[in-house]
Amino acid sequence: MDSFSKPIPGIYNYCDAWCARCLFTNRCRSFQIQQEAGLVKAATNSPDLVQQLTDALTLTKQYVEKLNQTNRLIGPDTPTEPQTLALEEKALLPVVDIRRHPLAKLANVYLKQSGRWLSAEKDLLTNAGQEQRWRVELGLQTEEDAMPVLRALKDAWDVIGWYRTLIPVKLLSALRFLTEPATDEHLNDYHLGKAKLVLVSIDRSLMAWETLLTHFPDKTDDVLDLLALLCHLRRDIETLFPNARAFRRPGLD
Repeated sequence: MDSFSKPIPGIYNYCDAWCARCLFTNRCRSFQIQQEAGLVKAATNSPDLVQQLTDALTLTKQYVEKLNQTNRLIGPDTPTEPQTLALEEKALLPVVDIRRHPLAKLANVYLKQSGRWLSAEKDLLTNAGQEQRWRVELGLQTEEDAMPVLRALKDAWDVIGWYRTLIPVKLLSALRFLTEPATDEHLNDYHLGKAKLVLVSIDRSLMAWETLLTHFPDKTDDVLDLLALLCHLRRDIETLFPNARAFRRPGLD
């Protein structure tokens, strides 16, 4: 097996679940399992992040249940000393409802407001296409000039739609560090990686919004609140996870 086909351990823990755009699906064990289970949709289908996350979560639950059954059959009747200490440490942690955390609430506000904007502007790309065709027919530009513009707008629209759903979901995963033992290095890295993923998702979303505003400056007033929300969210995540930017996700950074 060459280095370009060798699986990348843990890459699926920190990715954006956008398999149709991923260059590493042949090196991702999670993708291979989902493909074998028939959970991977054809690339021609429109992206459905919620369904993909649901499918992946279902698959994970099935795996954990199977693992637990195996452990009950072949494992010891009582936990080991390290496991006992970990359980005791976790029991001493305060009960935190991460869904009520200010960052989680802010992410949900962005999810709802961006959804309303996309719904209200659902004809934006169609109108852009008609305008570009009109300019080509009038000889104001060539078709070769129009296509990159339309592709950029379509890509920006897709990016905004994809990450608006991913951000609150993955942020909750990162915030679980508030309920996990701080001495567990593996969990700390896991949460940092999730925070890094959210920050990257926000960065890409901001660039996508900027692309739309470049071509539709008249929409600036409507979008400013969304940009402010994302910037606020990014700043607070960087404050809560000061080492997240430096975290290197396997295969992705």
